[in-house]
Amino acid sequence: VSSIPSIPALFLQLPFALIPVLTFTSLPSVMHDFANGLFWRVAGGLLILLICSINMYFVVAYVMALHSLALYIGAALLSVVYLAFVAYL
Repeated sequence: VSSIPSIPALFLQLPFALIPVLTFTSLPSVMHDFANGLFWRVAGGLLILLICSINMYFVVAYVMALHSLALYIGAALLSVVYLAFVAYL
């Protein structure tokens, strides 16, 4: 895990790029003949789930390395809000 403070922010921002890309490229009203089929929607969704899981692992590992109860609680609250927002997307 890196000691660069911006790395967790980058980990958290990645799903906010991937999920809308998959959503918009799967909409026939937007992409017409080029919209994703069922296979690519499922494969893309599973890939995004894998990437989000890996990202959350690294964020947890980063926060655990800081050894601060206040940061653990703050990270837990932000994680709940983050996961709720990702689920909303």
